[in-house]
Amino acid sequence: MTCTLTGMNRTALTLCLLWAIPCLATGVVQDTVLQETLVLLDERLAGADPVHAARLFEDVAGRTSRTTQQVRHHLQARLDEFGGLRDTDPTVWKEVLDLRAKSMSERQVKRLLRELTGISDRVLGADSDYLVGTGIRWAAYEARVPEDEAGTFARYLVAHGVIDTTTEWVPEPVGLMVSGWTDPYELGLIPLYGFFDTDEEAYVREAVRDVQRFVVPRAVRRLPASRGVLYAVRDRNVNALIDPRFNLRITVQSLRFSGTNTDLLPCMDVNVSLIDIDTEVTTWQTTLSHCTQEHGSATTNELDDFYEEIADLIYERVDGHFETR
Repeated sequence: MTCTLTGMNRTALTLCLLWAIPCLATGVVQDTVLQETLVLLDERLAGADPVHAARLFEDVAGRTSRTTQQVRHHLQARLDEFGGLRDTDPTVWKEVLDLRAKSMSERQVKRLLRELTGISDRVLGADSDYLVGTGIRWAAYEARVPEDEAGTFARYLVAHGVIDTTTEWVPEPVGLMVSGWTDPYELGLIPLYGFFDTDEEAYVREAVRDVQRFVVPRAVRRLPASRGVLYAVRDRNVNALIDPRFNLRITVQSLRFSGTNTDLLPCMDVNVSLIDIDTEVTTWQTTLSHCTQEHGSATTNELDDFYEEIADLIYERVDGHFETR
C-alpha cells in the first residue's frame, strides 16, 4: 500500500517541518541520522521522481550504519522532543510564538504543530510506504491557518533553530541479563500434528515445551548490536565477574497457529520487561503479538525461522526503547 501526502512545494526545508524535526539553517548539523535524512530529502525532492519514505529510511540506514528501525526510532525521538516543547520548555515555546505571523493566534500555532507532528508520526510509524510530499498545505488546512502564513512560519522556525540539533544524543550502554519464562497455555495437538507433519505426540509436545528456551538465546545474540546495550548474557551465565544493570525478562504468553490446513502459520504473544536488578522495579515493558507470513507449514515443518522473527522483533522493541531519550 502506498499513501500520498499532498504538499505546497518541494524543499527539504518544509520536509523538516513535515516531521517536526527542526534543523539549523546555519552551521553543521552533527546529528548524523538527521543530517543524512535532510541531505537525501534535499536531493530527492529536487528531482521529478516521487519520494518513497521506506526507501529513504533504508538509504539513511545504509549511510549511518544503522537498521531502518533504528533510523525511524531516532527520528521519532526528535519528533517527541519537538512535540512537547510547550509543556517542557516555556522559554523556547515563547520563541516559537514570536516567529508566527501577527494574525496567527497561539491556538493556531498549537494546531499547526499538532498537525505537522501527527503526519510525521504516521510516516515514521507506518508499515505501509508513503509518498512524501511536503505536507504543510495539509497541516495548514487542518489547523485552519492560511497556507502562506503556515509556510512562512515553517521557514522562520527552521531558520531560527529553536531546537538544538548540533549534537547527537547517544544512549548510555547498559549490561543486560536476559531471562525467560513461558506461561501455561492451551494448544491442541491437531495443529501441531499438521505443522510438524508427524503423528508422534511426544515429539510435538517437546517441540513446544518451554518455548522461551528457543527465543532467549536468539535475542541474546542480537541485543549487543544496539547502541544502548553494552552486553547481553543469559541469566544462567551470570557470574561474579559480570554485573548487569537490568534483567530483560522475556515471557512467552502463548504459542498458537492461524492460517489454513495447507499453510498453518505459527503465532506468538510475548511480553518483554526491563527490570532494575538492584531495585527490582520494572522500568519498561512491551507486549508483541506476531504471526509469521513466510514460515508456515507450506514452506517448513520447523519453528526455527519463526523464532528468528520473534527475536528480531524483540530486538527492535528493546533497541527502540534505548534509542528514545
